[in-house]
Amino acid sequence: MKDNEKTKEQLINELSEFRQQVIELKKLEIKYKEVEKILRKSEEKYRSLYENMPGAYYRTDKDGNLIMISPEGAKLFGYNSSKDILGKNISQHFYFAPEDRKKYLKELEKNKGNLKDFEITLKKKDGSPLVISDTSHYYYDKEGNIAGVEGIFVGITERVQAEKFQKVLYNISKAANSPISLKQLYKTIHKELGTIVDTTNFYIALVDYKRSEIFFPYYIDEKNDSSSTPKVSKYSTALNTPTLYVIKKGQPLLLDYQKLNQMKAKGLLSPKGAITDKSIWLGVPLKVEDRVIGAMAVQSYTNPNLYREEDIKLMEFVSNQIATAIERKRMEEKLKKLAHYDTLTGAYNRGYGLELLQRQLKLSKRDKSLLLLAYSDLDDLKDINDEFGHEEGDRAMVQVAKLFKSILREVDIITRMGGDEFLVTFLDSSLNEIPIIRKRLSKELARLNQISKKPYKIGFSTGFSNYDPNNPQSMDELIRIADQMMYEEKKTKKKGRL
Repeated sequence: MKDNEKTKEQLINELSEFRQQVIELKKLEIKYKEVEKILRKSEEKYRSLYENMPGAYYRTDKDGNLIMISPEGAKLFGYNSSKDILGKNISQHFYFAPEDRKKYLKELEKNKGNLKDFEITLKKKDGSPLVISDTSHYYYDKEGNIAGVEGIFVGITERVQAEKFQKVLYNISKAANSPISLKQLYKTIHKELGTIVDTTNFYIALVDYKRSEIFFPYYIDEKNDSSSTPKVSKYSTALNTPTLYVIKKGQPLLLDYQKLNQMKAKGLLSPKGAITDKSIWLGVPLKVEDRVIGAMAVQSYTNPNLYREEDIKLMEFVSNQIATAIERKRMEEKLKKLAHYDTLTGAYNRGYGLELLQRQLKLSKRDKSLLLLAYSDLDDLKDINDEFGHEEGDRAMVQVAKLFKSILREVDIITRMGGDEFLVTFLDSSLNEIPIIRKRLSKELARLNQISKKPYKIGFSTGFSNYDPNNPQSMDELIRIADQMMYEEKKTKKKGRL
């Protein structure tokens, strides 16, 4: 029907319907704007939550490629924005130890696609470690297949580092208070320090202020060994190594190849030992209160970025504890030496030497092993004292003690019994070895007299006895027999001179 054929009533009805449609459309428009406003607010709220959540949200596809990461996550990895990190593969770019990726996926599968507070070490953009606590799960596509992993992680590097520091300090303190030797303490320090910083090349240097020397009681290095590391004068102006520099200044020093050359050009350093164009060296002083007792250092010949400024603080943080531990153990060993050793000759004193001999006799009885005792007395010591003075007599006794030590094995025992008498215990030795021992003693004595250039000749008389587990004798009886044999030899010498 044409519009001009419609009745007025029909036109009014159509107009009414049209108006109603317009009203409905306006209502829909208003509703749409309200919905749009709500959506916008929701989006802003989501974005605010996403960008400011306490942790870093991330999502990867099934191949481990990052497809989402919050700004906080990018920041933790050392990137300026999320755009700089998206698309990178987790396995290839972010695992500090690549094999840890397999461990993570294995744990995820083991826990049915859900992990909570899983600690793992990742890698920042600059290569430094980033320890995180990760809570994550699989997400799925419409068909129910695993599409990837999403989760939230927080950086816990500082907490983990602090825990490691505490553990290192505790273990070093525990070792210092244990009965281990100073040599074993150095190994413990090396091992513990290696848990918080790379110690592939590591050494400890200590100062002997009386002798103006620096010595290296512990030295582990890929290119140099301790035997090729000389003692150097602490106050030498001609030799100013990085170690000396740290000790003199009492301050830490981080040296790369460029800085080393700059300091060399200024005459501040004259380094010794191996150096490469990729070398980096970090040393810190060892202080007990305000007194510098030495230094410790780590270095690399191949990775110029191995140590950073934060490692200086780390090394300084533990250096005081290490210095205190070393000093404590040094004092213990000094006291032990005073209690167990003869201060003049360095041999065991009578009390401790006889205690060791008694222990060894018990072991020999149990193990059915032999022992050989040699009792020696310095010849004509009175004549040396009367003609050249008691100090010269003391020097003669020191030379005899050194002579005995030169022919002894590490397990053998030398004891100064008093005056000019020495008792030497040869473990697992019998009377059959007396000719060999006498020959070695005679050879060393001839060499000593030849190089000493003294106006007198050093000599000594020696008697022997042996412990036979099949026919055991007491310690006192063994010493008496050796002493008697020594006097028989001394009498024979006197008759020969007469």
